[in-house]
Amino acid sequence: MTAAAPASDRAEQRLALLRELAEIGMSLCRGVDPATPDVALVFARLARTVRQTLALEARLEQDGLDRARRAAADDLRETRARGAAAKPQARRAVERAIAEADLTHNDAENLFSDLDDYLDEEDDAGFADRPLAEIVARICQDLGVPFDPDPWLDADPSSPPGEAGRGAGRVRGGAGSPPDDRSSRDPAIRPPPDG
Repeated sequence: MTAAAPASDRAEQRLALLRELAEIGMSLCRGVDPATPDVALVFARLARTVRQTLALEARLEQDGLDRARRAAADDLRETRARGAAAKPQARRAVERAIAEADLTHNDAENLFSDLDDYLDEEDDAGFADRPLAEIVARICQDLGVPFDPDPWLDADPSSPPGEAGRGAGRVRGGAGSPPDDRSSRDPAIRPPPDG
């Protein structure tokens, strides 16, 4: 149970009490005897109390909604941060798949450009909390690049990128990976085979 759960429970209890107070106040308003001395004053005071109770209830409900929105926004920011951290690993693996594919220079350059566009357009949240091999396989499929994760990836397929230690989810043979300088890529130069 999170720390937010008890606070949420208390807020619900307070709202329930306010609703009950509003109902009691309305019952009292309905039960005012017209023959009561200063009936208008009694009714006005009861009605004011009910209005204040309802206003407080509405404010507490809005505060709860605001807290929930802030928590959801914080969660999304954290998810996007994890995804942004996984994107470079996915980029390197897809670049390697492109470099190792049997493609012409122009086709490879087009795929590198398509990869850049793809990664720029994709929301970082889509890269969070998923195994690197799954992310790379999806990108390769979308770009039409052959991909077999077994020879290159040493990540545990069940763990998200970055969670199984520093070496997890990284492409093997770092020296053979395509360079980050996109202008110097040459798919004709293949990385040495893994031994």
